[in-house]
Amino acid sequence: QSGHYGRDLMQDMYQRHLDGDETLKDLPEDEDPFWDPPCEVLIGTSSAFLQALGYGIDMDDPILVTDYKGEDQGQMFINISPCDETGKCMGEEYFVEDSTELLGKPYHYKVTIKSCEIRDSRFNVGSFIKYKLEGDEDYTITPTVSKSLSPEFNHSRVVKIEKVTQETLDYFENSCITFLLYGCQEDRESDVKLMKLTTKELRQREESSGNMKTNALTRQLTKNVVDESAALKTEILVLKRRNDILAKKEKRIQGIVTEWGKKPPEEQQFDPYHRAISAAAFNTGTMLKSAATVITQVIKAQKLVGAMTAVNGEPPVVSKAAGSKACVLM
Repeated sequence: QSGHYGRDLMQDMYQRHLDGDETLKDLPEDEDPFWDPPCEVLIGTSSAFLQALGYGIDMDDPILVTDYKGEDQGQMFINISPCDETGKCMGEEYFVEDSTELLGKPYHYKVTIKSCEIRDSRFNVGSFIKYKLEGDEDYTITPTVSKSLSPEFNHSRVVKIEKVTQETLDYFENSCITFLLYGCQEDRESDVKLMKLTTKELRQREESSGNMKTNALTRQLTKNVVDESAALKTEILVLKRRNDILAKKEKRIQGIVTEWGKKPPEEQQFDPYHRAISAAAFNTGTMLKSAATVITQVIKAQKLVGAMTAVNGEPPVVSKAAGSKACVLM
């Protein structure tokens, strides 16, 4: 019945409008069936890919905000980084060479929404961001920041994973977090000229201004390109960080080898050398595990040879790091 009442009221008011009833201008908003309170509007979305989390790498780059047409509407400044259970970030030195090393272990990461840059001045009234992670039933929503096109949200959330599974690694490798940027609206006086136009005329006006020139296929292709670019950027970030870690380790090991090469022969003992190399190899990841394993096997072989020669009545051979094959290999 209320639906019929509202429709009848609209028809009655429309007829009064056609008859030139001026009293309609003073009608309170809560009595006007044609009036709806202003609601938030979706400005655009940003996608943050999670591949870097599988390698213990943080992501801290601006992300493009695009609307449903694939057009640039601004930037989001978001950080996603591995952390401990208290939310303290692990830092640049933390690195995981092979993501499968995380299996069966607890894992924590922190999502931080710092700020945003909004292009359209219409959304100066207020803005907020909401997002949903895997397993979330409801959206996480930031506070609304008013009167700014550069809102600072300073929102953070620590995500706790009790035990990493293969599904977790697949989620990191293939998924992303989609952040939705909403803008608030306020009532404004309508343009008298636009009020006289029909729906068809308004649509023609938008098309002539170029706002609706791109078709649905073009918009979808544009969005796909933006998403693929973001995914490639994340992959390049992972490769770059891995390369940086490798370079630091290589330089550190070169320093150790050079330092031990300068020692006098009586101080070139293999066990301390092995400990120094292992410390460098295992310090920030497993990049040089294979090399450290080779050295361990060499030590075991040398001890075995020493034991055998001692049994045969010959003195055991004393190993020297500078002349060993492991040292040459490194």
